[in-house]
Amino acid sequence: MTMMRAAVVAGPQRFEVQETERPEVQSGHILVRVRNCGICGSDLHFYRGDFPVAPGLRLGHEIAGEVAAVGEDVSGLSPGQLVVIEPLIVCRECDLCRTGRYNLCPERKFLGMMEPGGFAEYVHVPAYTVHLLPDGVDTEVGALVEPLAVTVHGLRQAGLTFGERVAIIGSGTIGLMALIAARALGASDVFITARHAHQADAARALGAAQVVEANDETVKNMTAAFGGRPPDAVVETVGGSGETLDQAIAVAASGGRISILGLFTGPVNVNAITAVLKGVTLYGGITYDRPGSRSDFEVALEIATRHTEDLRRVITHRVELADIERGFATAADKSQGSIKVTVEVSPTWR
Repeated sequence: MTMMRAAVVAGPQRFEVQETERPEVQSGHILVRVRNCGICGSDLHFYRGDFPVAPGLRLGHEIAGEVAAVGEDVSGLSPGQLVVIEPLIVCRECDLCRTGRYNLCPERKFLGMMEPGGFAEYVHVPAYTVHLLPDGVDTEVGALVEPLAVTVHGLRQAGLTFGERVAIIGSGTIGLMALIAARALGASDVFITARHAHQADAARALGAAQVVEANDETVKNMTAAFGGRPPDAVVETVGGSGETLDQAIAVAASGGRISILGLFTGPVNVNAITAVLKGVTLYGGITYDRPGSRSDFEVALEIATRHTEDLRRVITHRVELADIERGFATAADKSQGSIKVTVEVSPTWR
């Protein structure tokens, strides 16, 4: 029996690194040696206890690594290649899957929630979830392709076209990824809100037209920043239980589109009459899909080849698997200047 290390949830704000059996590669599957796995905002909800979690859950879905073994009936992949995992396991047979909307598959399972995730030395996944990393994109940046693909999905769903203006609510990882994606997809000006100074500095470095402080005057100050030309598209990235969705509606242009990417933990108040009078359209964006000839993940990979160092700039902290509890505490505490914390997993071959 070959063993590996894996970090599992042991209770609220507690992890335990255990020795567990390493999976044997099955037909149609790939065994990936994990090099980097990012800590996502959704992971933090489980960490804080916002969502119920059974002890023993292995989190982690922002996964990049190296092909360790290839199962039968798999072509195009071989040991040693660097890859990123698209962490959705779906049926591939229903109408939603067949029309590219596999993110809505009724049988979908998400790595790190319904299936063992990437905070482990190895992960066993269907071959169709694996994408080769382009030359020049290492696994540290590769692990950011997943959150980047989330924002690509939201912007494509909202119909962003070349030359349009975009406003982003929030400068966490998803907000900054949306900034990179919007500029890469042709937005002319991107405005963004930031609650913390280090987030504002990062947004400016990534090319935001203006950064507006997130406070009680956010709507007023952001509206003034537009100079009379409200944004065509707004991306809400905060979620939680605050007023950010209402802010998105308030700052959108008449006839504008709003992409909701933040993970809300409960019902929130929204001024529906404003949405009606403005004629805005709201899009709920869950993960990623294939709306045309290229999937959101493929577009995100292409952006990563052109904006490698911009993506790396979002990484503020790096921890090893043994220190994952400290990594989560850092990610949850913005006073430490954290944006993206990546777990560097370095397995020893046995």
